[in-house]
Amino acid sequence: MAKKIMGAYEIASHRRVRRAQLRVCVAALITVGLLGAAGATMELRDRIPTTAPESAPAQSEPAQSEPAQSEAQQPAPAEPVNKSAWNVGTPVAQTLDAAHYSPDWRMNALPAVPAVELSYFDTATFVGDSLTQGLELYSTGLPNAHYCAYKSIGPNAIVNKMTLTRANGAQEVALDALVASQPDYVYMLLGTNSLVSVGNDDSFIAYYSAMIDMFKEALPEGVIYYVQAIPAVAADVVRAKPGLDNARIQQINCRLAQLAMEKGCYFIDLQEALTGPDGNQIAEYAARDGIHYNAQGYQAWVDYLRTHTAYNKRNPYVGGNPYKIDPEYPNAVFEYTVSTPEPAPEELPAESEPPAAEG
Repeated sequence: MAKKIMGAYEIASHRRVRRAQLRVCVAALITVGLLGAAGATMELRDRIPTTAPESAPAQSEPAQSEPAQSEAQQPAPAEPVNKSAWNVGTPVAQTLDAAHYSPDWRMNALPAVPAVELSYFDTATFVGDSLTQGLELYSTGLPNAHYCAYKSIGPNAIVNKMTLTRANGAQEVALDALVASQPDYVYMLLGTNSLVSVGNDDSFIAYYSAMIDMFKEALPEGVIYYVQAIPAVAADVVRAKPGLDNARIQQINCRLAQLAMEKGCYFIDLQEALTGPDGNQIAEYAARDGIHYNAQGYQAWVDYLRTHTAYNKRNPYVGGNPYKIDPEYPNAVFEYTVSTPEPAPEELPAESEPPAAEG
């Protein structure tokens, strides 16, 4: 029994020895392989030159059947980029006209909305010159609104708190009259008189800006302010008053639209209603002087104001609020029309007609 145990032990011992020998052989073979690969790599690296040749080897001559490429067809060498022309730190000179910095007035204007009732303007005050006086005097205007409208003025007269004369002869300071009217809405339109002079664009905008600041300081919060675009004039007006060139009026309207946006006011594009495709005053709406408007023109003016108001759920919309959905009628569509009063005489009586010279 002891011999059998010893024999089994010797067999197991021999097996362990053979396994150890086999592992040593495999390790030796791997080592030899790695050394051989390293040596081959070193030899190959020694054969590769470390620097590029000074000149490319001459190209072999083309075959006799292929013509040689002419020198004119050879590509020209690329010229180095001159960075001194643009890689500088000095400011770039302005190349655009200043008018391009103000957006087109039509982009800032109120879009069309459902019409409001005429009662909307009962708590509105209109600030302006004789153009605005027509809204007060014509029956096709807004006779129930409040007015701070004075003949031949600009925003400087209001800012300087000058004593001004109303259409009915009453004299007042515009700011005091505006505060006394306690308006919910303030509509502003000035510029026709100021722009008769040429070269005063900046001062006009500065006074207009100061006027808005005065109004906002004097009136309580919650008042809605509208800046109206200066309407175009008839084409022949420019000959007597070059400052009222319609192209210049459009540039001023761009600046007024920008000013309205900066001051938190709404901008109304009156030119959309009162100006023709040629950029001039619509002839059917024009008074004799080509600056003011007749009854038909003021009717178009009022219709446009009624469909261009800032949305408020309390606004007296014609037919009800079209934006409010009635749970009982979720698919109902409100229809509205702008009611037109009975036609009025084309011109005011002589004693009350606005002046025909300046706005």
